[in-house]
Amino acid sequence: MRWSYIFLHWGSTILLAALLLPIFGGFENNVIFKDLWRFPFILIGGIILSLPTLFAYILVFFVLNHYKIHIKWIKPILISLTVIGICLTYYQLSKTLNLMFVLIYSAIAVACGLLFKVGKK
Repeated sequence: MRWSYIFLHWGSTILLAALLLPIFGGFENNVIFKDLWRFPFILIGGIILSLPTLFAYILVFFVLNHYKIHIKWIKPILISLTVIGICLTYYQLSKTLNLMFVLIYSAIAVACGLLFKVGKK
């Protein structure tokens, strides 16, 4: 299995979410996120807030790799873990789930997860 998948999936999810969430209104109730020039702040915040999910992701990836789980199961497990991490992080921040934010961010995570290959070439 390719360890680069972890960082490609994580990095592309954070980058695309920081670009697309302000455009599609994931922060519609918050004026600070309306301008794209604030992209670096959104990106840095996304990186910091996603670290616990990244650590869990690496741990699960290591366990799946260690036990030689079939590759067809690895992507769905890792993508599901990412979506759960998104929901938990957002819930911890606001104690409610903004459905639009979670759907946009989760769709980005699923698309990025499906885009890259887990297995070796």
